[in-house]
Amino acid sequence: MVLLAFDDEGGRLPVRQSLAPAVRGALLAELLDGGALADRAGTARAAGQAPQDAVLRRLWEQVGAEPDRKWLHWVRKDGRESIREVLRGLEKDGLVEQSTDRVFGVFPLNKAALTADGVAAARGVRAAVAAAAEAAGGADAGRGALLAGIAHAGGQLAAALPADRRRALKDRLAALSADAAPVSAAVQRAVQDLQGAAASA
Repeated sequence: MVLLAFDDEGGRLPVRQSLAPAVRGALLAELLDGGALADRAGTARAAGQAPQDAVLRRLWEQVGAEPDRKWLHWVRKDGRESIREVLRGLEKDGLVEQSTDRVFGVFPLNKAALTADGVAAARGVRAAVAAAAEAAGGADAGRGALLAGIAHAGGQLAAALPADRRRALKDRLAALSADAAPVSAAVQRAVQDLQGAAASA
């Protein structure tokens, strides 16, 4: 999800409140799809063995320590920290470069930019998501379909699909989001709450 959010031209990560719940949702959906989490009447429970990936393992451990919490709780919890963890992993893999600047010479501002390998990886993610969205007859596109469903719920598809294609594919995207339930519904609710809070501020 983080690679999907990077700007294609400048290779920069835009600052968007909606990214945090979308990233958490993508991690939760991956765990649920892989059998490491299970849904129990709208709540999340740890299942199976601990994932190998450090970011997924930490989230799996959190859910295991607090069973029967609603999915919305986990989508909202520690979103910014999850973004930082994913970025550290991407940096370790040579896909992202991070730096710290200061606003007005005082306030620290973390910046992340794609490396050349990162640009190629991000384009691959966008292509997979776009292919899943464009798949005829509701064909299953695996992980790309799962990511497309969560990205649609979280409003993160702009880099993969232009606005006219998103409008043309609204039924397909809605179906992909439905396939990613119950996580997608929690992501959508979390993003809506953030937008509502911003509008009333």
